[in-house]
Parts: sequence; structure tokens; C-alpha cells
Amino acid sequence: MQRLTTAAPIDEATLTIYEETVAIIHRHLPPSLALLYATARRGSQGHLEWWTERQGLAKPFSALSDAEQSVVQSKRQQYQDILAGLIEQLLARGEEHSAHALQRLLTHSRDLNCYSVGGEPVLINWAIVSEAPLPPVIVIPWWRRFLPWLLLLLLLLLIACAWWWWHKNALTPPPPPVHHDVPAATPAVAPASTNLTQANPSINLEKRKDFGRIKINLTWQQGSHKEPIDLDIAAFIRFKNGKISGAEALSKFLGNYDKPPYLLLQQDLREGNDQDGEWLFINGSHWQDIDEVLIYSFIYGGADNWQGTNATITIYVPDQPPIISTLTDSNQRNNVAAIARLKNVDGNINVERLDRFFPDRKSLDKHYGWGFEWTPGASKK
Repeated sequence: MQRLTTAAPIDEATLTIYEETVAIIHRHLPPSLALLYATARRGSQGHLEWWTERQGLAKPFSALSDAEQSVVQSKRQQYQDILAGLIEQLLARGEEHSAHALQRLLTHSRDLNCYSVGGEPVLINWAIVSEAPLPPVIVIPWWRRFLPWLLLLLLLLLIACAWWWWHKNALTPPPPPVHHDVPAATPAVAPASTNLTQANPSINLEKRKDFGRIKINLTWQQGSHKEPIDLDIAAFIRFKNGKISGAEALSKFLGNYDKPPYLLLQQDLREGNDQDGEWLFINGSHWQDIDEVLIYSFIYGGADNWQGTNATITIYVPDQPPIISTLTDSNQRNNVAAIARLKNVDGNINVERLDRFFPDRKSLDKHYGWGFEWTPGASKK
């Protein structure tokens, strides 16, 4: 680790609050998100010090060029957007204490000082506890000299309020009678997100001319696994004309967003330790040409099964609440999981939770009847 800066003295109680918040960060956030926030320590002289595990040259944000500031600020905003999505997931799972702690951290992060460490943002001075209040200063009230004038002003204000009240009630007709046998309509409130579960396995998005850029994010947790877990997101796609295609990094086909298959993998995380998860994009402007998209994932390394990974996809459709589906734990040695599929039903998008596990991708293909030809020997490297 490297030290970024030293601040004011810190007491034991304040340091304990920092350590509890750090524990929540590292329990719920993937590593790169957690490393967005510097670690608080107390130095040998009793002063608060900010440290980071990121490697590389550390420079204050103000010392960066305009281009460097733009890159760091963009990453900072991206990480905070992902943190907001994680807070929604924690609330949906009933983990309100952790969700509220991370929400306070996110709220206080908007204007924090930032460092660039190896091109990555690191925030310091987060969630600083307020200092003890200063001793009161006894001051003779200035208004005592103006008390008569203040009383006169108050009297005039009361007269003005009375005139306004009389004028409003005299000129405003009485409200129409309320029929108590007819319930008043209450405007519906859109949910923050939709969780697909065994009890609620699907959701239907009504047809529109253009669904826009559909984003699908796969995240997971390291848990108690010793080796870094490496998961890949991939998809099959079938068009209305019967043709099939897909996007899969292991098959060295990242797809194409503007041309068929209208799928695109953002990147292949070859080390399996990217804290932002993996991203798959679907060109929703061509949804009426698409019949079905099947989203799946497979374990490339770090685990024998899905137990403890908390693998979750979040589907972002413009102008719609995020749709979340989490794989249930499986202790069998199946390293491929069918997570969800998007079906074109009369122009609508029907999102269906699958949550099925298979020993390999060929078995997945056969179960759902796609008919791809599989060649052994594919490797990330």
C-alpha cells in the first residue's frame, strides 16, 4: 500500500467508525469499487492518514492535465453509478443497514477530494465525522435596541396574513362534495428496480418503436474462494428469419453492435478481477428483427461451482427500472449457467428468469434447442 496524505489528529472512536465503514465497503463492493475509497489509518503521531492499495504514480486531481482529469472524472462517475445500483440490490435483499451506510458514503462522495493513482480515481476525506462543537460565545443581542420596531413589523405581518386569509376564503368557491363510496385514484409509483425470482420469474416490457441501447451487467463476489473468480457473460441470438448467432469471448467473437448480431461484449476480463463486472450490449433499435436472446455465463476459473459467487445480472432498458436476476447457489460441478432470456412477443420484450445449470455450453445449447456446432480447444489466452 502507499500513503496519499496525512490529515488532522484522529481519536479512537472516529477511527472505529471509519474501520466499520471500510468493512462494509469490502464486504459488499467488488475490489475496484472498494478501492475508489482510500483506507483510513492512524499514524504513529496520532494523525489520520489516507492509504490506498492501488499501484502507480499518485497525483492530486488538481495536478492533472485537462485530458487526464476528464478520464479520471469519467471513471469516478462510472464507479458511483455502479455503487448506486448495488445499493438498490441491497435494499431489495433486505440488507437495509449496509444499504444506508453505502448511501451515506455515496452522498458524501459527490464533492470529495480526488487523487489519480495509476490513472484510477481514489477519494479521500470521505464520511468525516463532525468535530465537537465549539464552546458557546455569549453575545448581547443586537435586537434589543430595535425591539419596538420589531414588534411593529410583527403586527403588520399579522394584519397582512389575516387579510390574505380572508381574501382567499371569500373569493374561492367551496370544493365539490366528495363521494366516499368511490375511492380516490392514487398515482402509481414506479419501482426502483424489478427483481426476478422463482415467485416472480418474468416481466413484460410493452412494444415501442425503438428500445434504444439495452445494457446487461454481470457482477459476482469473491466470497471465501482462495483463487480469483473469473466469470464470462455471453449470449445466443435468434432472428425472425431463423438465423442464429451469438457473442462469446471464449469463442473469440465479441459481436457487433451496429450490424448483425446486434450484440457486443464490452471487453473480456482475462484476469477475472475487474470490479465493474462484465457488460453486454444489445441494439434495441433492431428489436423487431430479433426473436430471442439467451444470456448465459460460465466459470472460467477460481471456482468449481456457483455457490457463494452471488452471480447477478442487471438489465438496463432506457426509461425502465433495472431488471435484476441472481443465480441461486448450486453445489454441483456445473460451470455453465443459463441466467435469463429476452423474447420478442408481438414486439414486446418478455424478460424471463432461467436459473439453470449445465456441465458445459454444448449441454446448454442442446437443452434449449439452438443447434450450434461446438469445436473443442477454445481458450482465452
